[in-house]
Amino acid sequence: MRKEFSTVFFVASILSAQFGELPPIKFDLTNGERIKFEDLSKKELVLIDYWALWCAPCLNKMSHLDRFQKEFASKGLKIISVNIDSERSISKVKSYIRSKGYSMLIAFDSSKENFRLVNGISIPYTILVNTEGKILYRHSGYVPGDEDILRKKIEIALNIPSGNS
Repeated sequence: MRKEFSTVFFVASILSAQFGELPPIKFDLTNGERIKFEDLSKKELVLIDYWALWCAPCLNKMSHLDRFQKEFASKGLKIISVNIDSERSISKVKSYIRSKGYSMLIAFDSSKENFRLVNGISIPYTILVNTEGKILYRHSGYVPGDEDILRKKIEIALNIPSGNS
């Protein structure tokens, strides 16, 4: 019975992510804290970005995300950067983040459970979610210029006139 319930919950989570709402997920932060997505999203626009150390486009995107976190934090944006490397890489990930001085929240999803729940296929994978849990934007991959599109999506969601951030 329990296995059947788990399967139904898993399928329901995937379907809700496909149709515009983020399933209930939790993040294991680098500081050991565990936070629920819903606790963040009730207060702020949340951008979730899945990445790995071995992914060059992911690393190129990170500096843009950190700049957005600094620029839009006071206007209601919270960025969670979720690393999907194996557990063996956690110390390397922490070292990389420290060396860059990133200010966004950093979480781990070594099992890729959350990544699957949000229908992640390739990385970097970005999801922008409003305070009601509705997915406003999702995007896989990164090429230069994608950050401009993401900035516009953030400005629209925060109701900021374009270019006046």
